Amino acid sequence: MTERVMAYVLMDLEIGKTDEVLEQLRLIEEATVIAVTTGAYDIILRLEVPDLEALYDITVHKIHAIPGIKETSTAVIEKMYSV
Repeated sequence: MTERVMAYVLMDLEIGKTDEVLEQLRLIEEATVIAVTTGAYDIILRLEVPDLEALYDITVHKIHAIPGIKETSTAVIEKMYSV
């Protein structure tokens, strides 16, 4: 069984761009969860990809190309627990 890489991409958006950004994020096949949040980040996206190269490709070539996203921070999930 091959391990897949999961990561959270935390995004700071331009004011008033949430709906437009959500529409574009929904087109990313590797996105498993999209959460609109309050606080330091406006959207948190969870990705599941085959490897780090794929994560790089999606963040740099797909997510960073979406108008309305000011800044991102990506956190690779090292281990996940169910509670």
